[in-house]
Amino acid sequence: PTFGSPARRAPARAPPELVPPAEFPDRMARIDESLTRIDNELYSDEALAGGWHNADMAQLASLQLLNPARVPFFHDALTRRAELPSDDSGRRYLEVGCGGGVLTEELAARGCTMHGIDMSEKAVEYARARAAHLSLPNATYEVGNAYDLSRFGDASFDGVVMADVLEHLHDLPRALGEVARVLKPGGVFAFDTINRTVLSYVLTIVLAQELLRVVPANTHDWRLYVRPEELSLLLQRLGFEVDTAHFVGMKPGIDLRRLPLGQFPLGAFSQAPNSLRVNYLGWARRRAAERRDAA
Repeated sequence: PTFGSPARRAPARAPPELVPPAEFPDRMARIDESLTRIDNELYSDEALAGGWHNADMAQLASLQLLNPARVPFFHDALTRRAELPSDDSGRRYLEVGCGGGVLTEELAARGCTMHGIDMSEKAVEYARARAAHLSLPNATYEVGNAYDLSRFGDASFDGVVMADVLEHLHDLPRALGEVARVLKPGGVFAFDTINRTVLSYVLTIVLAQELLRVVPANTHDWRLYVRPEELSLLLQRLGFEVDTAHFVGMKPGIDLRRLPLGQFPLGAFSQAPNSLRVNYLGWARRRAAERRDAA
């Protein structure tokens, strides 16, 4: 297969609002999807279907650029922060919202047995072809939905990952409740997402999405971004041990080689331990049954 495709033409857009919109009353409650301004179907677009690993495709390149910061963080969280039996043979990890396998295959290459699900059939087809192309039998994929993991039994995974997913969900309690259900006690849920701050609005909506068009229109809705403290409280209610001191920010680098291509010189992301104001990484551990009872 050919792992690349031309970028789709950007649609005309109105000038961006320079001030963040009014927030939803409670981001941790279910939000009426009709009230959001986000296009979660864009990852099924035919023009993007083969571009998950095409570094010259501006719309998806940022996902690849996040890997230098998040892959080591996720691998450490999944394999070293869990409190599971010492025998790690046969451990299985689930990635919810895997897209074209940009992260999944990197964790598989580090030895993790990964199973990715995504609602986009085209993305799953692409990810399967990539896994075969790279000879990664420990990276498998199927079409699935974050709100319904009923195909998986209770406590069936040693770790769960959501990368660039939380900020796309209108019903976080339902999705994270499913994560808690399929995760073994002592297993780790690892994630990255975007904080809901004025700075994140300026950088990710006004600049990246509307002016520079690094990502397609309606990729994000700032009101769906997730503050670390509210996510921590929700995870605790769902039976997780959470310490926001373990959360780590991410910051982009600069790659001047993109300028001759007519692209914004966005470079690889690195970890930024002292700032959670925009992108951030985190993990939480599923409490053991006796600890949940005590809580």
